[in-house]
Amino acid sequence: MQNIIIRTADFADLDAVTALEQVCFTEADAASRSVFSQRMHSFPECFWLAESGGNIVSMINGMTTGCRDLTDEMYGDTALYSADGAWLMLFGVATHPGYQKHGLASRLMSHVIEEMKRKEKCGIVLTCKEELLPFYQRFGFVSEGISDSVHGGAVWYQMRLDFQEELYRCARSGGECSFYQNGRRYLLYGWRQCDGDYLNVSDETGQMIWQTAKSGQAACDDFTVAYRSQALY
Repeated sequence: MQNIIIRTADFADLDAVTALEQVCFTEADAASRSVFSQRMHSFPECFWLAESGGNIVSMINGMTTGCRDLTDEMYGDTALYSADGAWLMLFGVATHPGYQKHGLASRLMSHVIEEMKRKEKCGIVLTCKEELLPFYQRFGFVSEGISDSVHGGAVWYQMRLDFQEELYRCARSGGECSFYQNGRRYLLYGWRQCDGDYLNVSDETGQMIWQTAKSGQAACDDFTVAYRSQALY
């Protein structure tokens, strides 16, 4: 596969993204060309594409809003968009069938997650069908049960990636998680040394700036104090 370019969409991509949507979703689920036109006009910064050899092969689109839950009216009502909204609502994740099984959707999703963290949003919300729950769980999304959505006449599950909750989960488990404070990127990670397990934070240069030798909830408590007091920079 050729090099992948990740970028945001513009109006020149309208026909290509409409075609990709139609090949990836049923007629009942797919967004129309006019809907995509409205989204690109209203919030182009929330429309991400993966391009290979000049072809758009994967895409994610949504909008930021102050609402906490994804509702059916959001799919067609751009008035609910807010550039300063705390949550990104994802409307669709699609990869062309000929390019599936190459990790493109995962790569694009990781890019979107990092972008929303950089903008210091609260997190991301999406709805999906039951068979896709494990895919999104890999990124830290947590199922909140069956959604009120009746979009396309299907049963949808609402999933949420709350960045702060994700951070605390990683602190308890010694996992790895990026986060931002005051525009700077940090990495929280567990590290096993000969004298025990440590929870560390490094800055954007890779230099370790914080550490605790505690584990589990005790490590999370130590980290929470440093994080909330913004003592990491």
